[in-house]
Amino acid sequence: MLSALILSGGHGSRMGRDKGLAELGHVPLVKYVADVVSAMADEVVISVAKGRRESYSDVLGDKFRFVEDHQEGIGPLEGLVRGLDAARGEYVLVSPCDTPFLKKRVCEAIVEAASEKDGAVPKTGREHLEPLHGAYLRKPCAGAFKQALARGGRTPTHAYRTLDIVFLDESAIREIDPELQSFWNINSPEDLERAEGQLARLR
Repeated sequence: MLSALILSGGHGSRMGRDKGLAELGHVPLVKYVADVVSAMADEVVISVAKGRRESYSDVLGDKFRFVEDHQEGIGPLEGLVRGLDAARGEYVLVSPCDTPFLKKRVCEAIVEAASEKDGAVPKTGREHLEPLHGAYLRKPCAGAFKQALARGGRTPTHAYRTLDIVFLDESAIREIDPELQSFWNINSPEDLERAEGQLARLR
């Protein structure tokens, strides 16, 4: 069983509102991601900020499972821990809510690379990791991420030294996503405006 976890707990300070609920082409950003991962996962868990479950449920409906952060301002590791606790799959594909051009083939490559490992994480550039686009073996990673969170860690990378994680080189990813659009985070109104232009070109 494969689970998917969408991280939607950020406050979106540059966006001025929840990024996942910001609309691109009259569609919430989180729905673009949900549509992609739903096509390959057996279940989808949406991790949201404390008190935001209803807002996301109103947009996405009841076919998804929602979990809320226990603490605020901790960073993505908090949402990842809560989501892994709620997920039931052996592996969990993780994606942020603000990547509307996420490609299914990229997700499939990440999941395939994670097989028989504790996880797989894409690497863009020579050293830049994309830990929020990983696939993680749920049980060992949940434990390692909880320990990292207890030590004050904010991102999954703080736990990697205790896990068997494989990294996907950018060159391999570009074979299926030449412009790395899957990793384009929409962080601001300016990004959203540029994304509208990209969406129009794709259509």
